[in-house]
Amino acid sequence: MERSNNRFGLTEVFKPAGVSKVDIVFVHGINGNPFGTWTSEKDRTFWPAQLLPCFVKEAKARILVYGYDADTVSPVKEIASSDTALDRDGQPRYLRPHDGVAQDRIHNHAEHLVATLCANRRSHHATNHPIVFVAHSLGGIVVKRALIHSSGKKGKHTIHLRSIAVSTYGILFLGTPHLGYDRTKWASWSDDVSCTTLKNGSQARLLEALETNSETLQNIERQFVELASDFHIFYFHETKLTWLDNGWRYIVNEGSAAPVIQDVERAGIQQDHSHMCTFDNIDTPGFDLVAEAIQRYATDAPERIRRRWAIESNEQWLRLLDGVTNGVARLSTSNPTAQASDSMLISDHEAFKNTRSVASPYYLVPWNRVKGFVGRKTQLNEMSAYFSAASMQQPRVLILHALGGQGKSQIVLEYCQRSRERYPGIFWVNASSRSLALQSYTRIATALSSQTQAKVEDGEQIIETVKNLLEDWNESWLLIFDNYDKPDEFGDIRRFLPRGEHGHVIITSRRRDLDRLGDLMELGALSPDEGVNLLLRGYSRQEIAESLEIAKEIISRLGGLALAIDQAGAYIAHRRVPPHQLRGFLETYETQRKEIMSYTPSIFWEYGSMQTLGKEDQTKAMNAFTTWEISMKQLIRDNPYQTDAIVRFLRLSAYFNPARIEELLFRNYWAAFQDRNDVPSEGTQWMNSLEREKFQESNVNGTHAPWLRAIGTKSNIGKETSSHHRPEDQWDTDRFWDLLTKIHNLSLVQNIEKDTQGASFSLHPLVRDWLQHRGQSTNYRQYIAEAFAILESTAAISNRNHASISMDQRAALISHIDACMLNDEHLSEPHKHLGNEDTSYHTANVLARVYNHHGRYDSAERLLRRITKNENAHISYFTSLFQVMRAQGKVEQVVELSHRCQQYRENTLDERHPDRLAFTSELSRALLRLGWYDEAESLQLKTLQLQQEVLGKSHRDTLASMSDLAYSLYRQSKYEESEASAREALHLCESNLPKNDDTTLRIMGILALSLGGQSWFDEAEMIQRQVVVGWQHSLGMEHPTTLNSLHNLAWILTSTKEDEAEELYRYVVQTRKKVSRKGHPDTLDSMQGLANLLRKVVKNEEAEEMFWEIAYLKRDAEGGAD
Repeated sequence: MERSNNRFGLTEVFKPAGVSKVDIVFVHGINGNPFGTWTSEKDRTFWPAQLLPCFVKEAKARILVYGYDADTVSPVKEIASSDTALDRDGQPRYLRPHDGVAQDRIHNHAEHLVATLCANRRSHHATNHPIVFVAHSLGGIVVKRALIHSSGKKGKHTIHLRSIAVSTYGILFLGTPHLGYDRTKWASWSDDVSCTTLKNGSQARLLEALETNSETLQNIERQFVELASDFHIFYFHETKLTWLDNGWRYIVNEGSAAPVIQDVERAGIQQDHSHMCTFDNIDTPGFDLVAEAIQRYATDAPERIRRRWAIESNEQWLRLLDGVTNGVARLSTSNPTAQASDSMLISDHEAFKNTRSVASPYYLVPWNRVKGFVGRKTQLNEMSAYFSAASMQQPRVLILHALGGQGKSQIVLEYCQRSRERYPGIFWVNASSRSLALQSYTRIATALSSQTQAKVEDGEQIIETVKNLLEDWNESWLLIFDNYDKPDEFGDIRRFLPRGEHGHVIITSRRRDLDRLGDLMELGALSPDEGVNLLLRGYSRQEIAESLEIAKEIISRLGGLALAIDQAGAYIAHRRVPPHQLRGFLETYETQRKEIMSYTPSIFWEYGSMQTLGKEDQTKAMNAFTTWEISMKQLIRDNPYQTDAIVRFLRLSAYFNPARIEELLFRNYWAAFQDRNDVPSEGTQWMNSLEREKFQESNVNGTHAPWLRAIGTKSNIGKETSSHHRPEDQWDTDRFWDLLTKIHNLSLVQNIEKDTQGASFSLHPLVRDWLQHRGQSTNYRQYIAEAFAILESTAAISNRNHASISMDQRAALISHIDACMLNDEHLSEPHKHLGNEDTSYHTANVLARVYNHHGRYDSAERLLRRITKNENAHISYFTSLFQVMRAQGKVEQVVELSHRCQQYRENTLDERHPDRLAFTSELSRALLRLGWYDEAESLQLKTLQLQQEVLGKSHRDTLASMSDLAYSLYRQSKYEESEASAREALHLCESNLPKNDDTTLRIMGILALSLGGQSWFDEAEMIQRQVVVGWQHSLGMEHPTTLNSLHNLAWILTSTKEDEAEELYRYVVQTRKKVSRKGHPDTLDSMQGLANLLRKVVKNEEAEEMFWEIAYLKRDAEGGAD
């Protein structure tokens, strides 16, 4: 496409037909430019102009790119044979040694961005249009600094610059180093991508400013945090490493690019740092995430920004009015003659203030407003701004939606109190039911007209009377419908709404699906500062300051829920907990959640009006747990045929990690039951008995999981059939999504999403606590056991084929196992913990294998030790334990433990049994690790022969044994035999196993070692680099197996590329020290390899120090004396 190559300033690259409504602004990063940064290398696709427009066309979005001098370079160094460096856009990179970004500060670029964007928008009559920023790398820091700069502009001559901060709706940060970067990585990377070197101090100044713990970056982050809640933010991080001169690196690690912050979106893009901002086409990994976020922000922004500008205009007017008044006051004291000429201004201002001091003559509002109301300033201002806009023939209707306990009613009560001067009439209606609403209307009618004698029984007359009275008013009135949570029972609420332009209506509800009645306003969690002020209302300022850190931890644990924080504060005050003991309260909460969240003061509790049985005068104290019970009962009433299924589904979900729970778990669980009904699998008998106990009251069609059928299939409950595999028994994602939507509408789950992998949702941490403790008596163990069973079904799939589940899904699975283990520890009796009873051995073993595969060896060993303390436990459990212990270098203990179960093994299993063969394979690996080569090889040959006869040559276990034998031969320096064995195994793997299967990668690694042993270094290097990439994609960069592959690559490179080998060794040693126990044999091996290399390249002093360190670590590991 034709476009300007202007590197600096704003360039419009797309303009919609007609009048634009939104501006999308792209800001590049370090060593980038406004076109090359966003252009793909392969197809030269400039995606902001070539791919994005079709996604934001309906939003009427204008797309701009911003350029600034972001080069951090000095004179060009040669690239191959070229004398001129080209940027990504194919244009010559003209480099100057002294006038680059290093001499400009980040603040200068931020100022220029604000001024340029402000001028452009004013010239296009778009000053109030929403803005969505898309920023890569350093560009994100510039955008943050720009918003800080813009938000502070309130002076008469610079107020126009404030429009950028007011108009900004969302920001997409791609690889931005929010928490800084490792300078050594960036120096090498910027050198690589720019083909230049950083040689003088001024050119390094910017990189210094972005370094971890730099004062500049910390100041920007601290100031931006105060503004961040005003914006929708999406953090993207790179998931592929960049090859630098000093090894494989993340340019910006996940922790810096996507810090975990509440209510902020985050995701990974399957690219390295330089390419995460380029896309060849719409199918390029990551584009769907980025494009969807931009589309969503552009679509949702106009209404939110319109409200924000209404608030801003009001505040600017008040500032201007105050400024005029103050100026007049100063003139009147210094110049008496000015008093007469400016008296009109003073009287006008006084008149304005006087109109605000007249209280409402009709104020029919409950008096249970929270004493000392704190926070919610932003929401109160938004409500005021919303009702400041002109209305036509109908009253403006605002739907205030939030989770139960978030403070909807209290914020409306506060708004009423603050608006008494604004409205001559404020009327409160209890909308919990139609009958209660009629009672409220009766009181309103009586208050408005002394001649009204109507009673509740005259329902239609009451409604018409109130509507007529309010419609005839020539003054403003406010009508509040509180707790409108049952629209299916109270469906004609529109009949209660008067017409006319003078009225305003607020409806509070837990239901999200009321947007047809008016404009929806979400009430989120309290900010940390607001929460602390509410929690510690009775504390002095000094005590609050001293307790601030732990108080914020409490707020975070309570999810910012207003009612829960108020309850916790009441409990703390009741127990008279001093400030220095607040951490003890947090520890107490974990063991006494139900008691604390059910505590309410006996008197003066403002949340005491929960209606029961439809009668307003029968109330009981509201607490965080009872408020959600209302939503649950509503859900049950709406879905009577799914009651048990929904309750069980929600309660089971409460035992997982609440941050993200995927449909995948339940779909796999259902599939496991379907398979188990036809072919009972060995080791799952405990589940069958457990299911009979659990579901004895509701055994539908013979299946073991009726609740699963009810929530995730098309099957009709109660329909008789003997078939287990009817079409309607297939898992139905749409049905599951419909159920999630119903629950989401009642705010019992949050953040529901749906993509090609299925649906997902999250739980508020306190809703999770309530679900776990719901009911008078709860058999926690029953739910924990089934939660473990659900996880087992997905874990089993992952264990069979790791590639079948993505890395993100495996990480989520680990987090759910951790959460279940923690719940098991807190809520189950010790003798019933997972793995302590024979009925849970199988599940414990499956989950331990997941831990083992992810390098969580301590967690895996803890589970397996529970099982194998019973010496009669199945031999497969000992095999799993041996794998974990060998990975930790505890090979002597493996051999010792094998003798314990020798007799049991020989008496119970034939030597040809697959489980016994697996046991001997694992034992041979331990013998090999000990250096007992003859014993290991003898056992391997015998095991391999039996496996080929029993399982066949292409079986995974047989191939694993072939790789063991090849490795054994390699360790004995029989390189040619090792190569032959590895190539044979690899040929079978390629024919029978998926690409990049774990077994295939292991055999490739052994082949590379055997080639290296024969000095075939080029082929060995090529194969080993493929192995490294395979493990990296499967397990991540810091997994022990990936580190082992990097160690082997370093060994291969020692003979040909010493510098790269040294860097690889250093990375592996440093990372292994971080992730492994002190003195781990693998760490010592890598240290030995590095020390040998250092001695080879004549770095003798450092080599000597490392040899001594190895000796000390070995001594400590063996328990040697001084």
